[in-house]
Amino acid sequence: MGLVKKQAYKNTITAYAGMVVAYVNTVLLFPPIIGDEKYGFYNLIISISVLYSLIASMGVPSILAKFFPFYRTEDRTHNGLLHWAAGLALLGFIGATILYILFKPLVVATYTDNSPLFVEYYYYMIPLAFFVIAYNFLEMSGRIVYQTIYSNILQTIVLRLITTALLLMIAAGWITFNDFIVLYIGSNGLISFLLLISIIASGKFSYHLTDTRFKAIKKREILNFGMFTLVSSAVYVLLQKVDTLMLSAMAGDAVQGVYTWYFNIAMVISVPAQALSRTTYAIVADSWKSKDMKNIAEVYTKTSIVQMLIGCLLFIGIFINRDNLFAIANNKDFTDPKYFNLFLIIGLGFLFDITGGLNTYIISTSHKYRLMTLFVIVASVFCISLNYLLIPIYKGLGAAISYMLTIALLNLGSWFYIKYRFKMQPFTNKHFFVIVIATVSYIAGHYLPKMQNVFLDILFRSSVTTVVYVVLTYFFKISVDVNDKIDKTLAKFLNK
Repeated sequence: MGLVKKQAYKNTITAYAGMVVAYVNTVLLFPPIIGDEKYGFYNLIISISVLYSLIASMGVPSILAKFFPFYRTEDRTHNGLLHWAAGLALLGFIGATILYILFKPLVVATYTDNSPLFVEYYYYMIPLAFFVIAYNFLEMSGRIVYQTIYSNILQTIVLRLITTALLLMIAAGWITFNDFIVLYIGSNGLISFLLLISIIASGKFSYHLTDTRFKAIKKREILNFGMFTLVSSAVYVLLQKVDTLMLSAMAGDAVQGVYTWYFNIAMVISVPAQALSRTTYAIVADSWKSKDMKNIAEVYTKTSIVQMLIGCLLFIGIFINRDNLFAIANNKDFTDPKYFNLFLIIGLGFLFDITGGLNTYIISTSHKYRLMTLFVIVASVFCISLNYLLIPIYKGLGAAISYMLTIALLNLGSWFYIKYRFKMQPFTNKHFFVIVIATVSYIAGHYLPKMQNVFLDILFRSSVTTVVYVVLTYFFKISVDVNDKIDKTLAKFLNK
């Protein structure tokens, strides 16, 4: 866990810094500058580009994660695996783009009534998807050699700061919304280019080819794995994005904009999981190669409890500051108190997901990876069916309920299989104590006297809640890693 902790802490700090920027964009800038409809459209194109790029990538990021340990070489050519994978991703992008153009009439017909902006910007998805594919390929190239921090900075901080600048330029009247979309697409290309430079400078890969036919690569085995993971990854992302896609088509961009606003706020809960996964995915893949089940079980348990600890603190932190959040946003289209149920339900979905720990990673990097495809297909059918039933009745709330139930079902199924097949599971009585600690901390923060200044109230309320939460966590020894980090931090402080 030494490498995991070292990089996870740095990635977590980076993620929190990015979270601050994302908060400024989501709460302070997007609502007043572009409004709910254009904000809904902005999130729609992100959802479509992510799904488009996943399908087009042919499962290449997952291929690199699983097979790189088997093809790693001292001469840094790695049997040409990266060259071959890059070519596969490029062919996938060309094929997906042809289909995207051919199926335009069908896709456009779905969104003509409720999302006319998407029809106008239809072809803008092609360059955006290409840049997303390039970034994902380069990011995984870094992750497989345990270089995860720079790519995290580019995606979570740099891209969001550029978005901040673009929004301020719209507010100043320097650019139009059309310019914003074009420049945002270009920004994705910029971070991909910067990441490429970093990968080249790392010296971990040689770009000289000695075998242009890639004879050492077991292409059929890799392609078979790639196709299964392509389906499972695409469908898994569809689970994350289907609410956005269906809300825009069935209820309009304005409804989807409000829903996505709360979804992005709730997404803060997943920050610890995102930070840990950048390193743990590669560690689990290496452990499968050496058949080190003990290491997988240890990482599985520790990541689950740490992710739940931080996730619950973030959940109650947002909950107790609900009125402050509304006061800062100051936009009636987003801050009607009846909409806060969206956060509560979506937030529970994120808590289910991160508490599951490495459920999906363990299965998808094992020899039973095909089962993950079945899991996510069943879950996606369940989610889409629920959305069709609930969105017409409850609109955004229906999509939130569908998301939460689907994520809970997927994680429950994955957990049960891992427990049954691999004889490991992450849950102990400490998970129950986390719920108790979160409840006590929420009560401590919720019933504090309200201060007149919004920002002072946030600081006061959040500080008291955090202190209660951390002290109880430390006292009950919920996580060895967390206690160890607190001890080292206190020791450094006392020595100074």
